[in-house]
Amino acid sequence: MLLEPLVSTIGTLKERIRAHEVALRENETRTRMALIDPLLTALGWDTSGPALVTPEYNVSGQWADYALLGPDGKPVATVEAKKLGEPLSGHRMQMLNYSNAAGIQYAGLTDGNRWELYKVFEVGTLDERRILELSIAEGASHRLVLQLLLLWNPNLSSGQPSAAKEPILVPRQASTTMEIETTAIPDATVSTEPGWVLMSVFDPHTVELPMSIRFSDGSGNSVKVWRQLVEHTVAWLWSRKYLTLQNMPVPSSNGKGVLVQDSQQENTFRHPRDVDGTPLTVDSHGNRTTMSTRAKHILEHCGLSSDDVQLQVGQ
Repeated sequence: MLLEPLVSTIGTLKERIRAHEVALRENETRTRMALIDPLLTALGWDTSGPALVTPEYNVSGQWADYALLGPDGKPVATVEAKKLGEPLSGHRMQMLNYSNAAGIQYAGLTDGNRWELYKVFEVGTLDERRILELSIAEGASHRLVLQLLLLWNPNLSSGQPSAAKEPILVPRQASTTMEIETTAIPDATVSTEPGWVLMSVFDPHTVELPMSIRFSDGSGNSVKVWRQLVEHTVAWLWSRKYLTLQNMPVPSSNGKGVLVQDSQQENTFRHPRDVDGTPLTVDSHGNRTTMSTRAKHILEHCGLSSDDVQLQVGQ
């Protein structure tokens, strides 16, 4: 299934950008290996497969970093790569010129985090020709999946890639490829599996205790009591270094802490509880609404979105 490995890859890339930003900003090759190649591969463009991708594609003596090949072996798009953080604005015309000179319909540009895709022969300004623009580090995973379907191999290879709102992937008979269908389900309810909802739209008033919680990198935990929504969230954030002692404490809306370092425990905590695997203590007092809201608040404190967390509410 396309969505699950793509969601997992996006989670990995978010983590690499966060943890290795300095090193990746130093070197284009490093950026390509760590960020660009894995995403292209997850989208069906195996960068090690000569039938799918030609690296350093020769265009009249100039070299496009990638040519993405259609079923007939001819390029359907070029992709120009830059090191992480390098401004893309100065390279857009170069990228378009490569594709234009070779008669290729689409041209992409990326620094591993920001991705852009253009219609080469469309009449109009750059903004009017741009059909994709996103940031891996800043986007919610489920929305990134939908946007990136424009770069999905079968979609782009068709010559007329279509944007998806809510993707449903259906295997074709006697084929390993997949088709995209769309429904009118709002983006906010997108999930990779039936029975899972985004934490951002989860309503504790209308839903019983979730069975499990799952994070953007695919890891997760079962949930037995409401306070574990907070505890599992804190443990995951700590393990991925989104939470550190440097961004303690996490204040509540009234200025009092809801999460602190053990040695700085708030006297106002009615039910202080140590979070396993961390040096942190959380206030576990509250009802189901409090616990749900608190988990979202702690994610936001770390610069993350509750759109990236899913809750299992049914089979």
